[in-house]
Amino acid sequence: MKRGICGLIGRIAIGCLLASPVFASSGVVTLQVDNDGMVSSDDDHYTSGVELLWTQPVTPQHWSQRIAGGWFGSVDVLSYHLSYRMYTPEEVERRDLIEDDRPYAGLILGGLALYGREPLRGAWHREDALQLDIGVVGPMTSADSVQREVHRFTNSQRPRGWSHQLGNEPILNVGYRRHWWHNLSLGWLEMQHGPGLSAALGNLLVQAGGGYGLRLGRGLDNSMGWPSLSIERGGYRQVSTSPGSGWNLFAALQGRYVAHNLLLDGNTVRDSHSVDRRELVGDAVVGVALTWERWEMSLAHIWRSKEFEEQDGGTVHGALSLSYRL
Repeated sequence: MKRGICGLIGRIAIGCLLASPVFASSGVVTLQVDNDGMVSSDDDHYTSGVELLWTQPVTPQHWSQRIAGGWFGSVDVLSYHLSYRMYTPEEVERRDLIEDDRPYAGLILGGLALYGREPLRGAWHREDALQLDIGVVGPMTSADSVQREVHRFTNSQRPRGWSHQLGNEPILNVGYRRHWWHNLSLGWLEMQHGPGLSAALGNLLVQAGGGYGLRLGRGLDNSMGWPSLSIERGGYRQVSTSPGSGWNLFAALQGRYVAHNLLLDGNTVRDSHSVDRRELVGDAVVGVALTWERWEMSLAHIWRSKEFEEQDGGTVHGALSLSYRL
């Protein structure tokens, strides 16, 4: 029954999104897949995720401009997203509660993000992003059933500990990112580099951090965003702003102070499994993005430092995204 209800909810949500007026105009649809199996044989911590995005440019009269007014100058691009993610401890075949490893958790998030770009003096420009996420964590996501079916199909070890997963809890989170880019010309190549700041507030995640990003390639101004990592989003994210061909190599280092992470601290208003969260967490990402005609593809390799005290070491996973311009 639980699987049937969640499946129906998922189909309704996707159907409403696809039938909404935003799809009546031109834009870019993106499918992103994150999985530790891309770069590692482990199946632990952040184990897998999938995300669907719809991105479109907006006019100066668009309703989103009223929201952005208090945060940054104007909105250039609007993005809707729907994601599904799973988190597990290392020894998924154990039935007992593994007290010194992270809780089992399934997470569904949907929402929107507003992106803006503003030229600054000299060769600098600024990019801003304001993101809203709503969703749910817990058995409602049916992550236990999904992982068992995937492992049965791949003939992997059977996960047996989902009875200890986090309980159902609605999610509401707001995030804000600002990045400053310095534009350079290296012969026939373009380069952008610069620092960025980010913050998030909500019952899923409370954090603040900063980092430094680099892009090297051609057609860099056809996209916005940078290698931005957070708990609920596994890999590299960028959004298209205009058609055009190009490619770029990207890299970033980020550090953040984490004051709250529901996926490690446990449920907010009920007893659940939790671990001793680390307050300082670091990330590194390298990858490549390609754009040709209506298609875009990016592949990223992500490293993350230990997130809780009992963790044996850092984690790695890959992120693959494929986009098509309608």
